[in-house]
Amino acid sequence: MINQLLNDRYRLDAELGRGAMGIVYRGHDTLLDRDVAVKVLSAEMLNAETRARLLREAQAAAQLRHPNIVPVFDAGEVEGTPYVVMEVEGPSLHEQPPGSLEETIAIARQVCAALEHAHSLGIVHRDVKPENVLVAPDGRVKLVDFGLARTAASRLTAEGMVLGTVFYLAPEQILGQEVDARTDLYGLGVLLYELAAGRLPFTGDDALAVIAQHLHAPVVPPSTYQAEIPAWLDDLILRLTSKQPQDRPASAADVLRTLDESLTPAAM
Repeated sequence: MINQLLNDRYRLDAELGRGAMGIVYRGHDTLLDRDVAVKVLSAEMLNAETRARLLREAQAAAQLRHPNIVPVFDAGEVEGTPYVVMEVEGPSLHEQPPGSLEETIAIARQVCAALEHAHSLGIVHRDVKPENVLVAPDGRVKLVDFGLARTAASRLTAEGMVLGTVFYLAPEQILGQEVDARTDLYGLGVLLYELAAGRLPFTGDDALAVIAQHLHAPVVPPSTYQAEIPAWLDDLILRLTSKQPQDRPASAADVLRTLDESLTPAAM
């Protein structure tokens, strides 16, 4: 689709990445003369459910106006293929991980701020992972891809259907139970673990092995792998990755307060 013009407006210049639902291109809005990112649904995903999910992504993200969330500019369909147009940003945390513990904490604070805004509008992201946290040219991080987002009024995703990336799935997602803001906090905990310890808390040769660990295996403290991780951060990550939602922090705002307190010399 490179060099194709969608609806006589959006030129697709280069592929930025591929995911389960579609391909993201760097493009150019010829009407407003600005660079954009265009997410196009993959041909193999063209069915009523995935069309509805992409539309839900656009609708959910369009409600969110926050400096740490990538805004959606437009959505449409061309020759039966849906697309979403977003602000174009830099590489993801997966491609450009932080270089220090201090940078990791700064990133976590921004992700918390983005999640708190989304949760205040009743939107749960459900797929918090490094690939969905982009590093903007000014160094700010931005949460993207609300393709699995769910609002309190949305029931388009069937109960019991496991969606999300297996390494970051909360136990209640795996079990098909109701999700809420604390589900995103579990994903945040796994992300923090990975950035701080340099490895994931659970790994395996297949998805079922990883899922079983999410459900049953205790989390090894990340300081086991990186001794410089302070005790307060060890404790926070372990609480975020608790099996039961009620054992996690109550909100992203609570996590942000803990991270802010860490900025004091005594905490570090």
